[in-house]
Amino acid sequence: MILRLTLDLPEERAYVKIIRLLGRTLLEHLRAVEQDIDEVEVVVGELCTNVIRHAHSNDGVFRVTLEYDADRVTITVEDKGPGFRLREVAPAGTERADFDGLPERVGGYGLQLVEKLSDRVEFVPTDPHGTTVRAERRLRFRTPEDASHAAHLARNGSATGISGTLAIGRNVPPAAPSPVDQPAGGVAAAR
Repeated sequence: MILRLTLDLPEERAYVKIIRLLGRTLLEHLRAVEQDIDEVEVVVGELCTNVIRHAHSNDGVFRVTLEYDADRVTITVEDKGPGFRLREVAPAGTERADFDGLPERVGGYGLQLVEKLSDRVEFVPTDPHGTTVRAERRLRFRTPEDASHAAHLARNGSATGISGTLAIGRNVPPAAPSPVDQPAGGVAAAR
């Protein structure tokens, strides 16, 4: 692994841009191809926006983990909201409530987009309530040398303990172990 970055963020729209840009900047630094950078940024944004629209957890905080490996990035978004069953999600193109009581909007395309832009998507209930979504995306690099450099970083990154955790916002609780690090049953979709 090159880097694992975990952020505990308030369930507020302003923080979606921060995590999108942070994820993008790290991929630019690794010299991934522009299409992969753009599509990973969309996946991060859609997953985080879904938490803000739907989770409404008691503590008002969600966790985003970005894991960069030599050949892929894994985006994990965890919330402590009421949770949902994928098969019960309203079909894309139907009306639904919008942010902050605004008029209804036609929506439901976010999860479809995440599944289309990811190589693998997994939805897992978060114990005791909430949802964890993990999306994986293979990465391509601008040159063979860039790919070799990423492989070198991945081999040496775990040996040097490169990692990071950042908590942003009001009353952000201390980080707890991620439920996705433990075996759990879930629904997976692959591209």
